[in-house]
Amino acid sequence: MSIRTTFDKITSNNSASWSLALFWIVIFEILATMIEYSFVHQTPDIMMHIPDGVYSEIIIGLIVTIYIWLCMYNLVFWDKTSILYLILFGFIGVYLITTHDFVFDLFIKNINIFRLIQSDTGINLIIQLFFKIIIFYLIYQLVKSLRTTKKL
Repeated sequence: MSIRTTFDKITSNNSASWSLALFWIVIFEILATMIEYSFVHQTPDIMMHIPDGVYSEIIIGLIVTIYIWLCMYNLVFWDKTSILYLILFGFIGVYLITTHDFVFDLFIKNINIFRLIQSDTGINLIIQLFFKIIIFYLIYQLVKSLRTTKKL
């Protein structure tokens, strides 16, 4: 099996599952945003910073509670969908703890495929381009799977 067919099988079930493709788009975009945030070393102007306090503790507490609940549910029923939710909540939790972007401003700004990195031209640009190419391909897989689902 080639790399492309393996990648298609994992990320969109060979263009059969639009929800799986959307899941991987969100995961790769969270990774790209966290890497960009770690390379830039400054809080972007677009990000509204919520200081550490009661609200941030409540948000993180809810995510940790849902994460633990999904872990327990997964131990009991061993469901593939709950594993994906578990991974998604884990990535969102790590994103929130790393960036302190509780309103997802940086994530929403970074989700634009055609947005170029303005502050850096080094390794960050290469990494971001790599992630953008993967996300662009996953969007193609998402559209392709929506078309095949709609025909059925």
